[in-house]
Amino acid sequence: MCCRCCGVTQQKVWVFGIGTLFAISGLLAILCWPSFIDKKIFKSLPLTPTSNTFDKWIELPIPVYMTMFLWNWTNPEEVVLHGAKPNFKQLGPYTYREERMKMDLEWHKNKTVTFKTRRTWLWEEELSGGKQSDLITVPHLPSIAAANSVRHSPKLIKIFFNAALNDNGGALYVTHTAKEWLFDGFYDEFLHYAMSLNNPLVPPIESDHFAWFLNRNGSKEFEGAFTVHTGVGDIKEMGEIKFWNGVNNTGWYEGDCGRLNGSTTDLFVPDEPLEKALTIFITDTCRIINLEFSGESVEIEGIKGWKYEVTPNTFDNGQRNGDMKCYCPVNRQPDDCPASGATDLGPCAGGAPMYLSADHFMYADDSYASTITGVEANYERDNFFIIMERKLGVPLQVNAAVMVSLFIEPDEDIDILRGLTSFYAPLFTTASQAVINKELASELKLALNLPAIGRYTGVGFLCLGCILIIVGIVLTVKRKWHGQTAADRAKLISQENINDSQVEQEQCK
Repeated sequence: MCCRCCGVTQQKVWVFGIGTLFAISGLLAILCWPSFIDKKIFKSLPLTPTSNTFDKWIELPIPVYMTMFLWNWTNPEEVVLHGAKPNFKQLGPYTYREERMKMDLEWHKNKTVTFKTRRTWLWEEELSGGKQSDLITVPHLPSIAAANSVRHSPKLIKIFFNAALNDNGGALYVTHTAKEWLFDGFYDEFLHYAMSLNNPLVPPIESDHFAWFLNRNGSKEFEGAFTVHTGVGDIKEMGEIKFWNGVNNTGWYEGDCGRLNGSTTDLFVPDEPLEKALTIFITDTCRIINLEFSGESVEIEGIKGWKYEVTPNTFDNGQRNGDMKCYCPVNRQPDDCPASGATDLGPCAGGAPMYLSADHFMYADDSYASTITGVEANYERDNFFIIMERKLGVPLQVNAAVMVSLFIEPDEDIDILRGLTSFYAPLFTTASQAVINKELASELKLALNLPAIGRYTGVGFLCLGCILIIVGIVLTVKRKWHGQTAADRAKLISQENINDSQVEQEQCK
């Protein structure tokens, strides 16, 4: 509407009306919009078949890489013949792109969903620091695990075992390619012999081939079935593990150490306090891992995240924190618990003397690394961490790095172990790595900035409304409205005419 077409009163109605409308709208946006939009965003987060979260959960929208380092035993002959200190050299990384897909979904009435995860790993030559054809010498796990199982048996049994070990491919160490060690596997004579025995007293042996990840590439069965809360009805339960293969305890460790809780790393509870640790469960680690708040903030793709990482307490066995003593296997309590810094994986590894720790024995007691040479912990390189955007519970960067080692100790009744000095042999280091991409970061930034966008828009509206009202007041006080002069002149002339009329009337009287 053109102001020239309006009278002064109409102009005032328009200016003061629009100014008041803008001011009230701006004030409401400032006071109500942030909480309103946050509620809308949080309401959209729970996992349902039609939610935006579902598409990102069913198949990860960002590239994930599994980087593997294999530890090459460089001097096994010198160790056996001359009692030299074992030396290990970390080779790699051998990098694989990981494709992760949720399968066999079952939605339950109690707001949970059960699923299996299929992981497929694809070789990435350009991202790798080694070739799949690299020859690597590693302690022979089947022989050492078997020898460990009869360590405390009567001497006669050990004599028969030693003969069988020597006659059927038993060895202290073997050499194979990186590809064989990781996924492809190699025929193992001793495993074939053990399978043929069909001994009910030992854990079942499913194959006469051996690899660290044998038959796992492309399998949906290996990790089992997880049941997690969808967050529907209670956002503070979102992603929390309720069952694994139908139970809520791993069965490997006592008390809280065996209890399943936390996240599978695919969904995290949003809007948690910064100081609250991240709890995750990865099947390969056989246990939950608590990542503690470091207090360090990191900006990735313009988004502020907070760093959560392993600490000296993570792989403790009760020496630093009494609550962690339950990670000491029952058969080793109370006086034979592992030193702090590595978890005994024996309960979930069929009794094999395997240990889980941070890479290069970082944070571990000196009794681990001091038995060998070649390990040298580096915080920047070896740290296990997640950088988390805490409000919406979105990981911005992940480096889930752990090392598995094998404890080898002498046994005078077993030829391959006779005369050795006890040592911890690192076998492999695995790290799952991912960084949020630009596309997902843009979505996340928009969701995070919507409250501020509404707030600043409200400030703009409020300012505009106040300016209009102030302009209206100034124009009114100074009588500067369009057509105000003509209106005033007309009013004055009208008033003069009225006065003249009154004077004439008086004269006529």
